[in-house]
Amino acid sequence: PEAYVQELEDKLFDLSFKLKNKKNELAYVQFVNKKLLGKLSHNLKNPVGVIFSFSEMMLADIDNYTTEKLTKHLKIIKNSSEFSLNFLNAVNNYVRLQACDFEMNFEEVKYLDFLQNIVKNFESEAKEKNITIKTNFPSAEILAFIDKDELSEMLNNVLNNAIRFTNPYKTIIISVNENKNNVITEIRDEGIGISSKDLPYIFDEFYVVNTYSEDKQKCIGLGLSAVKKIVELHFGKIEVESEEHMGSTFKITIPKLQKM
Repeated sequence: PEAYVQELEDKLFDLSFKLKNKKNELAYVQFVNKKLLGKLSHNLKNPVGVIFSFSEMMLADIDNYTTEKLTKHLKIIKNSSEFSLNFLNAVNNYVRLQACDFEMNFEEVKYLDFLQNIVKNFESEAKEKNITIKTNFPSAEILAFIDKDELSEMLNNVLNNAIRFTNPYKTIIISVNENKNNVITEIRDEGIGISSKDLPYIFDEFYVVNTYSEDKQKCIGLGLSAVKKIVELHFGKIEVESEEHMGSTFKITIPKLQKM
C-alpha cells in the first residue's frame, strides 16, 4: 500500500509539474501575441493613416490636381502601401516560423551551386549601386542537407541588408569554408556597421538598428530574427562581428548533415 501511495504521489507531482510548464508556455504565447498585435497596430497606424489622408485629399480636390502634384501624392501612397505590405509579409513569415507545427523540408544539395545562384540574383542590384560582389569559394563542391526555400530566404535577407547598408563603390565578400561536420558561410560588407550598443539586440524581434537606410526605406525589425530562427532550424548558429562605419561580417555555420 505504501508503495502504491508513493507511486500515486509521484504521478501527481509529475502531472503538476507538466501542468505548470504548460501554463508557462501558454502565458508566453499570450505575451508574444499581445506584443505582436501591439507592434502591428503601432507600425501600420501611420502608413495606413497616410494612405487614407492623401486619398481623401485627392478625392476632395481632384479637379485642381496638376500632373506633377498627382504624381507626387500617388508616390507617397505607393510607398506607404509598399511598407504596409512588406510589414505584413514579414509578420506572416515570423508567425509561420514560430508555429509549433512548422516543418522543414530537408534535402541534399550542392551547396556552392545553391549559393552561387542566390548571389547571381543580387548582381544587377549591386551593379546599379556600383557595389562589387566577390566570392571566395573552395574548388571542391560541398554537399549539405538543407531546406532550400528557407535557407534561400535567410541568405537573401542577409545579402539584401549588406547591399542596402553599403555605400556605392564598396565591396561585399562572400566566403565559404568547411570542416569535418559543418559548412561555414561568411558575408562581409563595407557598410555602415552596427554600434556596440545595438549589436547584442539585432536578432530580437522588432529591434530596429537604423530606422532608415540610404534609400530612405523604413526598417521593419523582423528580418534578422527570422534569419536566426532559420539557422537554428538547420541546427546551426549565426555570429556577427561589426563596428560602426566599418562594416559587418555575418558568419553562418550549419551542419552538412541533418541531426536526428
